[in-house]
Amino acid sequence: MSGAVADVRDVLGIDATALEPRQPPLKKQRTVEKRPDGITRELYALLGENAPPVAVVEHRFKDKPKFVGPVAPWREQRFRNPARADALELRHWVRQNPGQQQQQQPAPDDAMDTDAADAAVAPPADPPQLDYQFAKFNIKMTILQYTDAEYDAVLRDDDWSRAETDYLFKLIQEHDLRWVIIADRYEFPGGSKDRSMEDMKARYYSVCRNVMEMRTPVSMMSAEESQLYHAMHYNKEQEVERKRIVQMQLYRTPAEIEHEQHLIAELRRIHDSHQQLLEEREELFNRLDYPQSTGSIAAYQGSQGLATLATTIMNSDKNKKRKSIAAPSGQPEKDDVKPVATAASPTAPSRAGSIIEPARGGGHGHQRTESTASATGPTPLKDKNKSNIKQLSKAEETTYNVSHHDKLQPGVFFRTMKMNLPKANSFMTKSPAVMAELGIALNLTMPTAKTCGKYEQLAKEIAALMELRKQIEKVDQETRVFKAQEGMAESRAKRSASVLSDVSRSSKRPKKEK
Repeated sequence: MSGAVADVRDVLGIDATALEPRQPPLKKQRTVEKRPDGITRELYALLGENAPPVAVVEHRFKDKPKFVGPVAPWREQRFRNPARADALELRHWVRQNPGQQQQQQPAPDDAMDTDAADAAVAPPADPPQLDYQFAKFNIKMTILQYTDAEYDAVLRDDDWSRAETDYLFKLIQEHDLRWVIIADRYEFPGGSKDRSMEDMKARYYSVCRNVMEMRTPVSMMSAEESQLYHAMHYNKEQEVERKRIVQMQLYRTPAEIEHEQHLIAELRRIHDSHQQLLEEREELFNRLDYPQSTGSIAAYQGSQGLATLATTIMNSDKNKKRKSIAAPSGQPEKDDVKPVATAASPTAPSRAGSIIEPARGGGHGHQRTESTASATGPTPLKDKNKSNIKQLSKAEETTYNVSHHDKLQPGVFFRTMKMNLPKANSFMTKSPAVMAELGIALNLTMPTAKTCGKYEQLAKEIAALMELRKQIEKVDQETRVFKAQEGMAESRAKRSASVLSDVSRSSKRPKKEK
């Protein structure tokens, strides 16, 4: 049926969707907010969807508590305070359980006689005394007590008498080691000295330590006794100095506080710069140091791996003559410090006999190089070679220009390249003018060792003088600035004085009559 209807609609040219009922649009759901308490319905309707500009809070009194059950009765009871020395008896109200009250006052029966009824009507007797609930907070300190024998043995002091010591311990026992109160109420009758709090503490702790040490030696004390003994050590001088420093800190002026803050900031800046310098130095050392190996060495732990590694090193250093294989003929050993003769020395000793040629045959294991022999120890052959070298005196070394070196740099270099000259920019820019003024050439004609040394010394002195002249110019500039400021201040003072004098003279002039 539905298919036939669709065919008829197609023949008549009627849109199939035109006759279908349209879906009603969905209504936008409104969220109804609860009206807050304390605001009327009409006022809340005027606000609409906007939130109230001011939070509306209704202040109400606390609800009346709802009691469930009977009211708990209160009863007056007697008590005594254990902290009091007298037998004072006081009373206070105590809340009782309603069940206990009913048990203590049962309802009389009709069958009871008159005496029982009178007894029930009569007020009950006072209950027994209770322990005072705050008596547990009355804690008394245990103060050490000494005997006459102990005082005569270890407690005698020329500055403290026995009566004054007893008075001090009495105050301490009474006020529970509260030193501020003890020092305030310390008034020993007949005492000629003003005792400070530090004097009282030093006397008390010294007495306690001496008595404890006399009763039980330090080596035989238990852990608790030893801890208490060491805790009673009192340094009077340190405590006095501490209080003096605290008093100085409390009475500082604003200028002193500002100066101290400036010094702290400067110290922090110096510390930060020093830390940065250390970090940069460590980074430089890490860069200059050889690269750390991060690979595995498992392949070189066996004999075959070590042989392969040795072959690789030999191939990489083929152009370098290693001392472990053959010592070079033109370089001295590290163990032998021999004079190096220059080409100008006609009597330079020959060094050919001081080095042994390496064994070229394959079957002689007793032939070794000089480096191997020097590693095992001195040999007679080495001593013989040393004895064949002529020892030159200081005058001969100066005459023949012989110098000693710990280690020579391989290759050709100029001696002027190794001079240690100042690297400052001011020296590099101003040193040519100074050298020209002194008549010294920048490039040495004969750069011998002595000439280069003198040149380095002269360059360092010139750099020091240039730095000194720079400082002097800076001080002169600051002096001129200060003098200019001082002159300006004096001129201002004179100008103000002249103005005041003119004003005073004008005020003293008689006024003209009109």
